[in-house]
Amino acid sequence: MINNLAHEGYYIITAKYKDGHKETQVVKNRITNVALDKTINAFDGIDPNMQIKYLAIGTSDAAINDNDTTLGTEIFRTQFQTSNNTATGEFTTTFAVLDTEAVATWEELGIFCGTSATATADTGTMLSRILFNFEKTNLVEADFTRVDRQIRS
Repeated sequence: MINNLAHEGYYIITAKYKDGHKETQVVKNRITNVALDKTINAFDGIDPNMQIKYLAIGTSDAAINDNDTTLGTEIFRTQFQTSNNTATGEFTTTFAVLDTEAVATWEELGIFCGTSATATADTGTMLSRILFNFEKTNLVEADFTRVDRQIRS
């Protein structure tokens, strides 16, 4: 029997430069209150519809708040490329930003889910948000793997 169940989420971010070198960072995230509320609704028979759909990039470095529902200043969105749910309680979602896309100084990243999430900024349920300072130029592509894992004890 499982007595405790927790959630861990993090991003694996790989910058691939045109000169051939790569840089990888792992950044833990905060799950928003609205995402937790929607997840708990499943116990009451309410469909939370939390399918991950978009990675959003923004330029605001405002502190993360558990009640955030949008990025501070969203400038770009991209749909997920692949997703994988393993038998070990781990779910991964991958995203990519091409060299010509989202050229700016990034300060924040967010994951948006649900049927209301579209290519339009500030739509959907924000699952998580991180601060991530990155100078994105047209000389770099960025790959993102979002990992969600159940921790059981």
